[in-house]
Amino acid sequence: MFKKILLTALVFCMVGYFAGKCFAEGEFSLELAKQKVEDAVKLLESEGEASFAKFRDPNGEYRFAGGKGYIWIHSMTGPMLMHPVKPELEGTNALELKDSTGFYFIVSMNDLVKKNGSGWVVYLWPLPGKKSEDFKGSYVKLAKYGGKEYVIGCGMYFVNKDYIKSVFPNDIVYDSGSK
Repeated sequence: MFKKILLTALVFCMVGYFAGKCFAEGEFSLELAKQKVEDAVKLLESEGEASFAKFRDPNGEYRFAGGKGYIWIHSMTGPMLMHPVKPELEGTNALELKDSTGFYFIVSMNDLVKKNGSGWVVYLWPLPGKKSEDFKGSYVKLAKYGGKEYVIGCGMYFVNKDYIKSVFPNDIVYDSGSK
């Protein structure tokens, strides 16, 4: 029992350390990620795909926190429509993306927004400029324009389901153990 408590405390300390480090370096937070998605949904629902240029702008309001924060958009039917950091993903079937555990996180994002409208998905994703993966918690929300459905998301590294629930206790959170 003591080992379990100690391990749990260690995990929370590590998450707190890395999350705090992310906050201090560019003021990135779960709250900011969620707010940017909410704002992006409003913009896309008023301008449609013409808004993509604003999301791609490296100096715009949707690239934030010293470059750590950005918005991506994928379709409910599969294609990655807009990804400012990995443009090579655009046009690919995002439904095929899975992490190293085999978790199809885009499929889970689509399932989550279809059932709930918005929420969080936690998965493993490569750290920028590295091959190693770490936990990434992404907030996603469904947007509609011109008869099309879009999933708009923003994610943050070094966060897990427990941490997200501590910040947003009423939000839905999926991870590889949710299904």
